[in-house]
Amino acid sequence: MIRPSTVAELEAAPAFPDLLAEYAAESSIKGLPAPSAKMETYRHLERSGFLHVLAAWVGDTLTGFITVLAAPLPHYGRTVAVSESFFVAQQHRGTGAGLKLLRAAEELAAKLGSPGLLVSAPFEGDLFKVLPRVGYVETNRVFFKAVGQ
Repeated sequence: MIRPSTVAELEAAPAFPDLLAEYAAESSIKGLPAPSAKMETYRHLERSGFLHVLAAWVGDTLTGFITVLAAPLPHYGRTVAVSESFFVAQQHRGTGAGLKLLRAAEELAAKLGSPGLLVSAPFEGDLFKVLPRVGYVETNRVFFKAVGQ
């Protein structure tokens, strides 16, 4: 089941630490520090109305989540929704959970007044391969260069 959630609800889910570890292993960027989610920052953004959480559950077990940041972008002069984190546990892929999370995030983006939803994906990863098949168009590529410690 896909439903709106909260940061606190994710944190309270017994599966959340394992999901974060699996997400970090799959999505880490070489040259950046190891992921270390600052949950207070997520809670602050949620309280401010900029962060929205959707979660996938099988019974009482958290199997995936997508966090959507929606804030006014000065360049476009309006609110634009961006998926900040999007992950479904490997063992739950192929169940439709990821696509349902994505569709729920699209509906949320529209409700928030965004003209669309920006989603990033690790190059050549599962999500990278799925997005074009479900209507997403590659618009940019992100490049990274380490510049310090």
